Amino acid sequence: MIVELLARTLASSALAGTRSSLTLLGLAIAARTGIMGAPEPWMGSNVGLGILLALVVLEELAEQDEDLQALFDLFAYALRAGAGALTAATIQDTAGAAGVALPDWGAALAGATVATATHHLRAQLHQQLEGLGDSVLSPRTWLAWLELGGVLGLMVAVVLAPVLALGFVMVASVGGVVAIFARRAAEDRLRRRDCPSCAARVRVEARVCPGCRAAVPVERWLG
Repeated sequence: MIVELLARTLASSALAGTRSSLTLLGLAIAARTGIMGAPEPWMGSNVGLGILLALVVLEELAEQDEDLQALFDLFAYALRAGAGALTAATIQDTAGAAGVALPDWGAALAGATVATATHHLRAQLHQQLEGLGDSVLSPRTWLAWLELGGVLGLMVAVVLAPVLALGFVMVASVGGVVAIFARRAAEDRLRRRDCPSCAARVRVEARVCPGCRAAVPVERWLG
């Protein structure tokens, strides 16, 4: 029971770090149908469900547009940390009703930390994909759609098979880290060269080394 509680808390908090509004909407629907409890009564009300649904739409619009995403990122960390803490509190209330629970502060802290870390990881991954293709041809757009489908599927798994859900979250996180390092390694190999003076890695279009400030020949012109 403790293992399932921890898995459900960590997995749902990670989902909040990916799609905060959608995760809260899913938990609110679960509370409305009696599957889970809700720490805030408004979440299961008609008004609460309407507000969360509107936030889901706004969040998805931001996810599909790089300019809106850049604006959204200004407060996304705080939003997803709060969503992670609220998600963990929801799991905490449900577990408490069954006689097993984590400390309130521990659940909130774990939820906020996991959600923030998840958001930071996916923000780094999305940053590596910016500018590659346009609209539906952009890998970033496809990744956003994949995340949306993954969150919907994992929300069901969080309720029915929390350990399995946590396993998928961990695999996806490792995959994201690998993709980020692979992209950075490829960029370093293709778009940078060693400075003749200090051996620092310099972009191929640069005229001055950022390390020693020595002049370097331009290998590729922009435009």
